[in-house]
Amino acid sequence: MAKIFLLEGIVAFWHERNVLYVISDETKRLSLSNPASRCLLLLLQHHGQVIERDYFFQQVWTNNGAQVTNNTFYQNISLLRRAFKELGLNEDLIVTVPRVGIRLEASLQVQELDVEPVATEVDAKPERERTMPLPAPSRGMTTVWWVLTAMLSCLFASVVTWRLEFDTRLTRYVPLADAHGCHWFANQDVIHFNKHQQFIKENALECENYPWVYLTVYPNFPRISALTCREQYTRWGNNECVTHYYIRGPRDAAI
Repeated sequence: MAKIFLLEGIVAFWHERNVLYVISDETKRLSLSNPASRCLLLLLQHHGQVIERDYFFQQVWTNNGAQVTNNTFYQNISLLRRAFKELGLNEDLIVTVPRVGIRLEASLQVQELDVEPVATEVDAKPERERTMPLPAPSRGMTTVWWVLTAMLSCLFASVVTWRLEFDTRLTRYVPLADAHGCHWFANQDVIHFNKHQQFIKENALECENYPWVYLTVYPNFPRISALTCREQYTRWGNNECVTHYYIRGPRDAAI
């Protein structure tokens, strides 16, 4: 037998399942959290009496190995008031007594009933309607499938990671100049672009076929790289680019 509380003859509270529902329409139901359900049970067990806040703390939280703040306590009481209102009960039936505690109005009609638990949909389903399980795949096929899936996942992740990292790096490059038929871009993580400008003046690249140039120059680092592309680089485009490396002499290596 299950024990429920009938409130005002219209709403049932089933503590064991933490639920409130309208008895005339069980589709109108609200699930309560464990603490909110325990709070409502205490109020119904002490119907019409003021329950001190510390008693709530002890019975609802401390005895169940939890700690609670005043804010959490009043949030649960607020949840109960909203549940009452949504199911057609007066939310003012739950009364706060300042600096003392909470009580359930004595005018609230409460009946305690023992009912037979309703069979769940799964239990009531006829045996002949149950779906027969499909034959399990062989162990060898399962292993092959997982190996292929892992290989494809790794390949896809590698391609995406390479494209994202490369594109992220290039998006930080800033337009520098249009010279010698090329559109020059420079890495922006330097103090100034003197070495970039010097390189543009002193070097001629194949701007006719690869007019988009992404130039990387760092102070005190002898190598210069120039990525030349047929079109402006885009993340998912069919980019056709060539990388050129230049080594500066010792005198040019420092700014």
